[in-house]
Amino acid sequence: MAREYAFLMVDYDTPEIIKDIHDKLSDDEIYTEKDEDYGIERETHVTLVPCLDNDVDLDELKDMLEPLDKYKLMLNNISMFTNNEKYDVLKCDASSFILKNTNKKITDKFPTHSEYKEYNPHVTIAYLKKDIGDKYTKEILSPLVVLKPKRFHFSYVDKDGNEKETFFK
Repeated sequence: MAREYAFLMVDYDTPEIIKDIHDKLSDDEIYTEKDEDYGIERETHVTLVPCLDNDVDLDELKDMLEPLDKYKLMLNNISMFTNNEKYDVLKCDASSFILKNTNKKITDKFPTHSEYKEYNPHVTIAYLKKDIGDKYTKEILSPLVVLKPKRFHFSYVDKDGNEKETFFK
């Protein structure tokens, strides 16, 4: 099933701390749903702006971005989003002023349709069954984990309903 909206993301290499958690997760812990994108998140990224209109002008978006190397981020902790009835989202919270500033600049200019109004940059690790992920959470990551960006990633649905992706630096 095609997504309804476009997403602008920044891709990163997967750090060892996330690879280690992926290796520890058992099939009994992972939430999956047929024909849906759940389970382990194998492509490490931070969504810069979610739920844009699919026909948003990509060139205008690109003009609002800083140079890619400025999108370094620091992973703070491992926590969960628990506000879904079916699953919990295991994630690393990400600190980056440039992510927040760019998100605000874009969302001030372009409409978005996310049900979440506050921007919380994070790296999704996995979708887990309800109430079993606490053993993976950590309040402070030590040593600090800093991620360097690889590329920008724009995912959208074309007018024929096909999911498309564009990568750029």
